[in-house]
Amino acid sequence: MSSLQEFFIRMSAFVRKEMAAILRQPRLVAILVLGPFLILLLFGIGYRDSPRTLRTILVVPENSRIKTEIDDLMNRLTGALDIVGTVSSESEALDRLDLQEVDLVLVTPADPYDDILQSQQSQFEVVHQEIDPLEILYVNTLERAYVQEINRQVLVRGVTQAQKRAATVEEKVAASQADAAAVRADLERGDGANALRDVGQLVTDFQALNLSIAASLSMFEGAQSLEKAQHQSSVLLEERLALIERELEDLSLLDPNGTGFKAEVAQVELIEEELAAIKDFFETFQGMSSRVLVSPFAGKTVSVTQVDLGPIDFYVPGVIALLLQHMAVTLAALSIVRERNSGTIELFRAAPLSAMETVLGKMVSFMVLTAVLAAILTALIVLGLKTPLLGTWLSYIAVVLALLFTSLSLGFAISVISQTDSQAVQFSMIVLLASIFFSGFFIALHRLVAGIHIVSWLLPATYGTDMLQDVMLRGRPPATLLMGGLLLWGLILFIFGWWRLRHLMARE
Repeated sequence: MSSLQEFFIRMSAFVRKEMAAILRQPRLVAILVLGPFLILLLFGIGYRDSPRTLRTILVVPENSRIKTEIDDLMNRLTGALDIVGTVSSESEALDRLDLQEVDLVLVTPADPYDDILQSQQSQFEVVHQEIDPLEILYVNTLERAYVQEINRQVLVRGVTQAQKRAATVEEKVAASQADAAAVRADLERGDGANALRDVGQLVTDFQALNLSIAASLSMFEGAQSLEKAQHQSSVLLEERLALIERELEDLSLLDPNGTGFKAEVAQVELIEEELAAIKDFFETFQGMSSRVLVSPFAGKTVSVTQVDLGPIDFYVPGVIALLLQHMAVTLAALSIVRERNSGTIELFRAAPLSAMETVLGKMVSFMVLTAVLAAILTALIVLGLKTPLLGTWLSYIAVVLALLFTSLSLGFAISVISQTDSQAVQFSMIVLLASIFFSGFFIALHRLVAGIHIVSWLLPATYGTDMLQDVMLRGRPPATLLMGGLLLWGLILFIFGWWRLRHLMARE
């Protein structure tokens, strides 16, 4: 029998030994298979995707000048804030917050008009007692969203008032149009004296029109600028008014004794066209929604995956990576240290068995076992929890096998440096704890400083989480760099475990 055959025979003995040891413990197998699935199932059932509704009490001072406006605004604002009452004393509201009767205290300004006159923003103060950073971020987001909505409501009221004033402007436009028509009729009859008189009346009515428009010119120009973006030939309202004013100045110099008024008639017709355009604008302005004028743009997000992914779906790849890593690390970490403590290493030396045969045999046996468990877990997750798998099964299998190989190699490395089973278990738990915080499962990697990334890329779960998210949720093949890095790190750990075991077997 050749030495190569003897090598495979001795190595395969470990495959039968380790698999038989595991399979003789049906309770352990059940825990390894059903435990992770039940954890995911309970998480999926217990997780709430709806935003948290915060019980909120309003503080409106007795001398508040905007009490009516605040009541009206709060009736319009619905969503994550549940207004449970209104008080005038801030200390009373804070007492209720301290007793946990409410979640937020919203203190409204007493006199925002005075603040604005002093070129200061009037503040709405939100008081809370959250200590969770994510909950604090949620409260801060709500504060910004509601203050923006309150500002928008103020602008909506301003636009609404401007639209009401537009009716008065239309009346003055109609009066100016009537005057212009009278001037044109006079000129067409050759009646210069009456034309000059009617021009005077037109100037008077146009000045009144100009003053009415100037009161809200900035709001009108904002709407007109949107129109100009669509119709390049349109002229700004301000330019139309200036054009009419110049034409009226020329008409005011009209010679009443003249005989031909062809040029003047053309000027009046131009004035009539501009007045008609102004009237059309104000009619359009009145018909526009004040909310659209204040917020003319809206956003929409579209995912390239074209699949509706829920929060549970996002966590599943990370959970799979963590569970498979922990399972593989724990099994491998206990294997060699258990052999050392039971004295089996001496039997291996007498056999004789080499360190490479020992490590390879255990690697193959644990790879087969954990791969079967990973297949069962994947079937339960994909078929039971309906988690999408947008990529190919081949990519998924490649990532899982690479993850198991590196995790087992890490477990062997732990096993050869541990003195007792307890040490191996503690090292495995440290790896799990580090993976929760530094693998991207709990905190995104971009939120970690550059130096801490070294810890992240020493953990197989970091590579597994990233690649499984690409394969399962984005439909991409695993990144070559990540796959190569994971396999290289696994090979380094495997060589270290073999080298260390070789020295241990030689010494013992």
